[in-house]
Amino acid sequence: MLALGSVLWLGLGMSNCYCDQIIEGLPCEDRLLEEVSIELITAAERDRYDFLMESEHYLRNATAVGQVLRYVARYGDQWVALVTFCSAALHLKFRDRLLGWSPRQVSERRHFIAQNSRFLILPSTGKWPNLASRVLRLTCDRLSQDWKQHFGHPVLFAETFVDPQRYRGTCYKAAGWQPLGQTKGFERSRQDFYVDKDHPKELWVRALGSDALAQLQAKELAPELRNGHAPPPPPPPVSTPAMSSFWEFARERLTDPRKSRGQRHNLASIVTLAALAIASGCQGPHAIAEFAKSLNHGQRRQLRFRRIAGTRHQFEVPCERTFERVLKMIPCDSLRSVYSQWMASLDPEALKVLHMDGKAVRNADPAPARLKKDPALVKAAASIDTPAELQKPKAEKALMLVNFQTPNQRLIDQIAVPQDTNEEAAVAAHLPQMDLAGVLVIGDAAHTVKANCSLITHQKGGDYLFFLKKNQPKALAKAQQLLLGAVPPSG
Repeated sequence: MLALGSVLWLGLGMSNCYCDQIIEGLPCEDRLLEEVSIELITAAERDRYDFLMESEHYLRNATAVGQVLRYVARYGDQWVALVTFCSAALHLKFRDRLLGWSPRQVSERRHFIAQNSRFLILPSTGKWPNLASRVLRLTCDRLSQDWKQHFGHPVLFAETFVDPQRYRGTCYKAAGWQPLGQTKGFERSRQDFYVDKDHPKELWVRALGSDALAQLQAKELAPELRNGHAPPPPPPPVSTPAMSSFWEFARERLTDPRKSRGQRHNLASIVTLAALAIASGCQGPHAIAEFAKSLNHGQRRQLRFRRIAGTRHQFEVPCERTFERVLKMIPCDSLRSVYSQWMASLDPEALKVLHMDGKAVRNADPAPARLKKDPALVKAAASIDTPAELQKPKAEKALMLVNFQTPNQRLIDQIAVPQDTNEEAAVAAHLPQMDLAGVLVIGDAAHTVKANCSLITHQKGGDYLFFLKKNQPKALAKAQQLLLGAVPPSG
């Protein structure tokens, strides 16, 4: 019989949680530790694993993000510990500084790091010494190979967080981990946005191999590490010197929403630097701020940042909170208009092909509802002949954007899908406002709507190339009957 209690060892992003259980007839400590084994859970064990995490772990949540491996430690037939490893944190100052990574290298190499996000010890804490460190060591010994088998690449580094106000991370130290420093006490509230909780945590890390740290710090990755993972983001389509023209566009067309008193940086410089950072692969205010810090003083001067008092050739850049605050204040339509006009000035060729594609920004608030006060949207929604059950989900929980762009990545237009409708209706309402004469419009099967096809060809003078799938069952059946497999690529 098991007597359950509630002694907890907690940490941010990681938690070692002891549940006071009495297990009769246990042998001595050495034999116990020798006979403990670590295994990945099976699909049939997932419900039990989640139940234990949700009922015994202080977070009451078994969710992990990104690539995830879940382990169970067994003594005979009994579960004695649960361990979850998942994708690494987006940005950690001490970790990235130790590895010597640039902002671009963070995005290219972060997948070689795994985070210990949950650690739950099930047996009695006082009657099984050294179990936690033993479980951690056994898990780390096999983690890299398991990761490669499941996700196509190894992991070379592990990270976790410990709450220093409560615990010292003794089991991690015993298992070969080392502390790097304390966080600033921010908690992520959504993608790359953080709230100050004034509760710093201590970052602990461990290299998973004798040469793992050297491999991650190398200027160029070893050939075996460059294979089997996603390629780095493509280089930006606009050359760096051309960005000075974007500063002029932003200065002339954007209205600064901030109060003039206390401003340290002009709006055009902030927006231009953010555009450069995003083109270099940065995501969110933290990564943009780190990119800004990496600029030399000549580059900062080129972006018209203010000179540091008492110096001749040194210039300061905005901090993370400045980027977060300013980017929230600028109206989205204004920024989109400036960016699309600037790209048009660099690529003045007549529009021939226009690709529209919807993207869900899941960590952003959905766009405001418009269906009740926009007659054009109501009419467009009524014209959608795709059965309701086959339409794309409504944008109720995430921001849905539809980009209209050319094959060479020039942004022509962008719309936000209102939270009370869907992508198909939003596009149908927006198409009448666009100049599509002589333009070939390409879209996925969600836009294969007869009303849109008719509008593009008969009213706007364009052509379309859409896919036909089961979202239009009647049209698909008719096409299959008439084409008989004679039209490529179906034949």
